[in-house]
Amino acid sequence: MGKQRDPNVVRLNDWTIDGNWGGNGSGVKTVGFFLIVVGLLLAAGQLFGQAQIGASAFFLALGVVLLLVGIRDRSDLALYAGMFVTALALSDVLTGVGLIHGEGWGTLFLGLGVMLVALIRSKPGKRTSWTLGIGALLALWGGSQVLSSQFANFPADRLIGPLLIVLLGLYVLTRSRRRDA
Repeated sequence: MGKQRDPNVVRLNDWTIDGNWGGNGSGVKTVGFFLIVVGLLLAAGQLFGQAQIGASAFFLALGVVLLLVGIRDRSDLALYAGMFVTALALSDVLTGVGLIHGEGWGTLFLGLGVMLVALIRSKPGKRTSWTLGIGALLALWGGSQVLSSQFANFPADRLIGPLLIVLLGLYVLTRSRRRDA
């Protein structure tokens, strides 16, 4: 008989790929169809203003699905990808329909999303991770941009440095309180 080859192994022979994806190939077809739809939506969004809202709504739905998959499967990758896509698409959808305007909304939503993921991933009785701090900084940065764009005379961007020092002081105090207890 001779050696039998494993059908799931990919071999590189003379710059050609010998092997297959396994299964019936429907997953590859689904990915191809998805890429075509995404490309068409992005192209339509560049040409037509209303199509851009539709493309953003599609990505918002995709982000929510990724979030749900991440929560269900306990997948950090799906959770973070879903949060990232949802935050940025939500900003685009709300801006497109005219509910919000100005700069900083995407960064604000991204920071809030990172904080939410940090809280979802935290375990009872354990400290929250450094991810919560990164999310808070992003939300603070985005929030200051939103305030500056909403109220032209409000110097929110100049208050970030002092506010970060206050937050650092609060962190040091809470950390020392835990050590004393």
